[in-house]
Amino acid sequence: MILKERSEPPEIFQLTSLLQRIPAHHSSFPQWTEKLRRITAGYHGEQRVDSLWHDFTIDCPHYFIHDLFIQKPQSSHQIDTVLVTSRFVLLLEIKSIVGLLNFDSQLRQFSRTNKDGSIEGMRNPDDQLRRHEKWLQGFLAEHNCPLPVIGAIVFTYPSSIVQKKADKRLTIQSSGLPFLLDQLLAVHKKDLLTKEMTFEIANSLVSLHSNKSLRWPLLPSTFQTGVLCPECTGVKMIYVQRRWRCENCSYSHPHAHLEALAQYRVLVSPTITNRQFRDFTGLSAPSTASKLLRNLAMPFRGSFKDRVYEIPAEIGRTERISERKDSI
Repeated sequence: MILKERSEPPEIFQLTSLLQRIPAHHSSFPQWTEKLRRITAGYHGEQRVDSLWHDFTIDCPHYFIHDLFIQKPQSSHQIDTVLVTSRFVLLLEIKSIVGLLNFDSQLRQFSRTNKDGSIEGMRNPDDQLRRHEKWLQGFLAEHNCPLPVIGAIVFTYPSSIVQKKADKRLTIQSSGLPFLLDQLLAVHKKDLLTKEMTFEIANSLVSLHSNKSLRWPLLPSTFQTGVLCPECTGVKMIYVQRRWRCENCSYSHPHAHLEALAQYRVLVSPTITNRQFRDFTGLSAPSTASKLLRNLAMPFRGSFKDRVYEIPAEIGRTERISERKDSI
């Protein structure tokens, strides 16, 4: 049973929005493009691993927790997948990395050799797992839970060639995940918890989850505001006769400002005023801006003149926005 589903990292929408609003010749464009590529590849790799769980049956009580984020006062834990069973807890560190990979257990280094022969140092996934294992062991001890904690590094690409693995660390290709689980179930044959106790432990972990805070980027002077046409790159739309229209291709939509608000939320601020909304979208009339904002029924604080709206995370998903019947 899945207690927590995996969701798309918010950084993907943030970086996609940013790249839509800066020129391709900007000095940071390649850096942000590469970051988007890496995060997207990682997410897709995690999805591929998730799909493997459907290929076999786990014959004991178990619960999946995907993308668990635990925020602590001075640090945090982001665990790709936690499988809580009545016999053990399995932690997966999922990596979508290509190249020749090497773990140096003495120097605690992890590197890859690329096709061109260049060597790139990267964060050591073995050390990441050690941190997660230690924290989870402490969590289980606090709950008087006898489950052993097992961590495994899973590489999602067949082109990930591990030349030297980390000592005593379970390291596999994603295709070997069913084999690994069969081995673990064969070794750990005895149920240490009842189904109810297993659920309680898994649910307690989920209750600790919090959403990872987004870091707002430093926007360049060339950053483009406006409600952008989805058909024409970089072309601003204008609001006429209750619709946003593109003068370049004639595309129109009454709610195109929702996408602009969603991008404002991840690039500028999670809150917005009437003045800020007009400055960002290009609207000139405060009354028009006020009606568009009120129609979205967003949470707000303050009186009419100094009202500050809180932009919800789902603002771009129009089917989840409660709109009132009054319109402009």
